Amino acid sequence: MATMITSECINCGACEPECPNNAISQGEDIYVIDPLLCTECVGFHDHEACAAVCPVDCCVTDPNNIEVEDALIARARNIHPGVEFGEVFESRFRKGAEKPKTPAAKEAPQEGKAIPEPRPTTPKTGPVTAPGPAVAAQPTLTSDGEEPLPASITLPNMEDWEIPVTCFKCGETYTATAKRFRIGNVLFCPHCYQSTVVKDNLNFRIRTALDEFYRSWEEAQEEFQAKRERELKEFREKRERESADFEAAQQRALEKVKEHLKAISQSYDAPGRPVKKRALLKWG
Repeated sequence: MATMITSECINCGACEPECPNNAISQGEDIYVIDPLLCTECVGFHDHEACAAVCPVDCCVTDPNNIEVEDALIARARNIHPGVEFGEVFESRFRKGAEKPKTPAAKEAPQEGKAIPEPRPTTPKTGPVTAPGPAVAAQPTLTSDGEEPLPASITLPNMEDWEIPVTCFKCGETYTATAKRFRIGNVLFCPHCYQSTVVKDNLNFRIRTALDEFYRSWEEAQEEFQAKRERELKEFREKRERESADFEAAQQRALEKVKEHLKAISQSYDAPGRPVKKRALLKWG
């Protein structure tokens, strides 16, 4: 299973009915995917159905559990023994590239009915994209198997920040970079050429606003990254506990069936088995 549901899940339930293997169920806090049933929809779709319908894109690739197509289709055949998948099947690894094409049957012309001439087609200049379900983009993993921080807006250098200025004479607006708002510097309106001298109060307010904004921006980035790392750690620990509990339960079930089989074998009254003789008379 290379698909997991992160803690960003909002419990909308949209993914559950889409799974062809019934691998998705409501967990304690969020919806979860059973790793023994998930096949990434290989054999049924050329995309992962849960990721396609998820409104918050929380059905993502598990970086610690990557599986190849052969293993996934083998699991699908095992889960659905009555389904014939054939050699060519739907798979997100192929995106429909090998999907067999069935030519449409031509309708026989009826007697007395004219066959319409084919309408000439005009080639389109741009690429044509067939409509279909949206597929969530899989995240690119870093060298250590972690998901990178989502691409955010790139801020300009503080000195290059474009600041709008409204001319008090003509009322037109123009822009000037932050580095020009220094005490004693003169700004000229490009529309009427009216000059504006930058004084200490204007310089102080602009510098303070930019400093506070850049500091809060960096703090938000660091907080988001720490939150993501903490949630991923908690998810891995929870999955390890669940895996250990499942393995222990399976081991107990194995020991139980062994004891049961042993009891059946020992209680069997086999032909020729010696019978313990009883005394005719027995004194208290």
